[in-house]
Amino acid sequence: MTKEELEHIQAVTCGWLKKPGTGKGSRLTIPAGGALSRTVEVSVSALLTFDNVLIMSANDSETGICYTKLIRQADGLEEVFDTPFEKIAADSVASRTPKPPLMRATQRRYQEAMDRLVRTQQADANASVPSPVSTDDWWIEKATCGADQPPKFLLYTNGKLLGYSLLERVLSDGKRSGRFHASEDYFEYADIFAAFPQAENDWLEANVQEAYGIFEAENDGYRKKFAQLSAQVDALELYVEAESGNRLEASEVRLEDLSHKYDDQTERWLHVTVNKEESE
Repeated sequence: MTKEELEHIQAVTCGWLKKPGTGKGSRLTIPAGGALSRTVEVSVSALLTFDNVLIMSANDSETGICYTKLIRQADGLEEVFDTPFEKIAADSVASRTPKPPLMRATQRRYQEAMDRLVRTQQADANASVPSPVSTDDWWIEKATCGADQPPKFLLYTNGKLLGYSLLERVLSDGKRSGRFHASEDYFEYADIFAAFPQAENDWLEANVQEAYGIFEAENDGYRKKFAQLSAQVDALELYVEAESGNRLEASEVRLEDLSHKYDDQTERWLHVTVNKEESE
C-alpha cells in the first residue's frame, strides 16, 4: 500500500465514522479507482471505557490493520486519529511474519504481583520481628490463616462454594481484585458470568449511541439480555468470606469470566469493594 492509497482510505473512513448509524460491526467497501489500486473493506470495532469514552476503530477486514480511530468523549467532543503510514507499513510486514507466543499483559501483571508477594513473604520470614501490616491491608490481616501463605477469600452463592481468590491487586482504598480459582460447582453458573461482561458492554454502548441520536435495531435486544443476566446474577446473592469464616461486608462483589473470550482458563477475575467501617 502506498502513502497516497492510505490517505484516500483514511479520508473516506474519517467521514464514515462520524456518520449517525456507524457503530460496532458496521462495514464499508471502498472501491478501487483513482488513488486506490484495489477494493478495500473496512469494519468497525468499538470499546466503551468505564468513564464513558467511546473508541471506534476502522479496521481492514482482511488484515485487521487499524486505519483510523474516532474518540468520542462523554461530553460529545470528538477527535479522529489516523494511523501513520510508517506504522501501517510495519504492521503489514509484521502480520506476515510468524511470531512466538507472548504472555498476555494480564498474565504478566499477575505474575509480577505474585513474585512481589513471594518476596514479601520471604522477607517477613527472615526478619527478627514481624513486618507491620499497613492500614490498606487491614482486611487481609483479619483473613490471614497462616503467616507462611497468602490468605484466600472464598466466594459463595446461597451457601455453595464457587471458588476463591487472593484479591492480590489493590485498586484503591477498600477495592481489590484478583484471579479467581473456580471450584467444580462454579461451572454450573459459568455461562452467566461468561456472557455478562459482553452483555454489559453492549448495553452501555447502546445507551451512549442513543444519547447522541444513534439508534440501532439490536439495542432493545442488548437491553433485554443485560436485564436477564443481571437478574440471574442478583439471584445468586454472591458473598465473600475470609478463610477464618468471617463474611466481608461488601458493597460490590463482581465476578468476570473472560476465559472464553481470551481462550485462557486463568482469565477469571473477582472484584470486591469492602465497607471498611462496617467490617471492623
